[in-house]
Amino acid sequence: MPANDAAEAPIYDTLVQEHGDVLATARKAAEETQQRAEAVLDFRGPIAAVPDAAPAEPAA
Repeated sequence: MPANDAAEAPIYDTLVQEHGDVLATARKAAEETQQRAEAVLDFRGPIAAVPDAAPAEPAA
């Protein structure tokens, strides 16, 4: 039985209904983190704005 065959995994379906699709959420978070890391670590040109990054505090 393939691991991703939801038709054969009633326990998994029940868990997804109760708690949401944790695997899909984790996958999306990993992809977003990878995109942000690539943007931050791109040394080819000027610094690009990083989405959802907190603004720097002004120096006192």
